[in-house]
Amino acid sequence: MWAIAVIAILAVIILLLCVPLDILLRVDVNGKPRFRMRLAWLFGLVSKELGRQKKEPEKEKEAVERKPKPRDRRADTRVMFEVLRTKGLFTQLGRLLRGLLSRVKIRELTADLTVGLDNPADTALLFGFVAPAKLLLSYASPNKIRLEPSFADEAVLEGYLSGAARVQPVQFVPPLIGFACSLPTMRAVKILVLTRWKGKK
Repeated sequence: MWAIAVIAILAVIILLLCVPLDILLRVDVNGKPRFRMRLAWLFGLVSKELGRQKKEPEKEKEAVERKPKPRDRRADTRVMFEVLRTKGLFTQLGRLLRGLLSRVKIRELTADLTVGLDNPADTALLFGFVAPAKLLLSYASPNKIRLEPSFADEAVLEGYLSGAARVQPVQFVPPLIGFACSLPTMRAVKILVLTRWKGKK
């Protein structure tokens, strides 16, 4: 009986993970960047809007009062560098990133940006490098990407970025399991566990 219940629960979880997750992203850059993201699951029946929201003064006060005690940042930095020095960890991180990105389907990508540096000559030099890639991208991709220079005597970054992507969470499982079970990851986890254990003694 228990075995049937466990199998049924696992089947339901796998089925839910097979349902696509739509990600809608927009970044408006006009002075201060504004970031918005919308996650839609179960074909839009479940959705969540993410974005920057200003905290109310009372909430900010509560956050300050509940601020945890300062930790030893030097010790944390030492542990971080020790973990990063783990042999093969960067290779595994690269594989994980490639594995995750290869499973993301870009459905739409739109950009309309005006970019300028403090010196117009630097702006011209920058777009001298960017122009060939922009031209190639406009022919090879159906996405609308506009990138224009600004030759004003000041730094300029205006416009917006907008995109839509679809992922199936179940497709992320193989690369995540491969990363978690790799020897470099296990070594890094061992370093973290031993460090925390020594710190509590």
